[in-house]
Amino acid sequence: MTSDTAMTVVSEQRWDPGPPLDAGFVDGEISIREELRRGDFTRWRRAGGHELRERLTDRPERLFLFQTEGHWYAGCKTISDYVLDQGMPGVFCSRVYWYNVVGTVTSVRTSDTDARIVFEPLDETGRRAAFEAITPLTEIVHPFAKQRDPGREKTSPSDGWLVTEERAAFLGLGEQHLRRYTRERFRSWCEAADGDLLAYDPACSTGQFLSEFATMDPARIRTVGQDLSSQMADFAASRLERVVCGDAASPAVESGSVDILFSRFLNSEVVSTAQARSLLPALVDTLRPGGTMVLLGHSPVLLDAVDLVSAGLRVRQTVARQDDHLFQYYVCEHGA
Repeated sequence: MTSDTAMTVVSEQRWDPGPPLDAGFVDGEISIREELRRGDFTRWRRAGGHELRERLTDRPERLFLFQTEGHWYAGCKTISDYVLDQGMPGVFCSRVYWYNVVGTVTSVRTSDTDARIVFEPLDETGRRAAFEAITPLTEIVHPFAKQRDPGREKTSPSDGWLVTEERAAFLGLGEQHLRRYTRERFRSWCEAADGDLLAYDPACSTGQFLSEFATMDPARIRTVGQDLSSQMADFAASRLERVVCGDAASPAVESGSVDILFSRFLNSEVVSTAQARSLLPALVDTLRPGGTMVLLGHSPVLLDAVDLVSAGLRVRQTVARQDDHLFQYYVCEHGA
């Protein structure tokens, strides 16, 4: 099947984005955001302290933790402007703002059904100070994986996702800031490199991320995409030099050949935590000595620095700061 034929077939498919978010839910999310901006923690106050609590099958991905200057802080994500202003499906994106920081951690506990963080609220000055103290090596940790059913993490379909032009546009919305930051972050790296550069995305989706990265130097950046979904692979074929339909457990590139690998799928709601850890070694093996692996995404990264170092990577960065927000952004160097 040629890419032109594939695009025609894909464009005739119908994608159901699902029902819009309930208006009452959206209003409630906006209220949470405004309360956090004002420093009003009334809704989280309990007899024994202040508590963030989420059902594991609901939205536990809104809760995050980070440690800086010897203290652990708790945070609560709020509805994304991508959802409110541009109609993106979902609720959250990867961005964290100062007002999402709520206070210092007292305790963390999970049950069969929910996750709970007890915290001591900080005033606005303290919250802003904690936010500003986050460095490029401070990990923003989302410790509670979203569950489809009790005891089973939510993952993507076994044969990947359906794609249409409409869905491709929605998939790209939540990564606008990620694509912009990536080009800014690696422009000087690209200019300093000798010869061609092989960029590999083992779960390339529509191919937009990798193709926009390659615009920095299209004459030198070679792109290889791979995706579990045959429709995604066909869709991406018009954007990338080579696309393979297949499982990332069997990489589409040779061992030790990749200059930079972008992982946007070792993430919550795409694979399980166990799958993310089992997939990592094969991906690391594709990197040349000194090659770079970048982990990022619309939903929380399931791995942390301990996993990455154990796989033979040197962690050079864990967080990106852009404009008035932060987001997870792991930059690792192959240590072999």
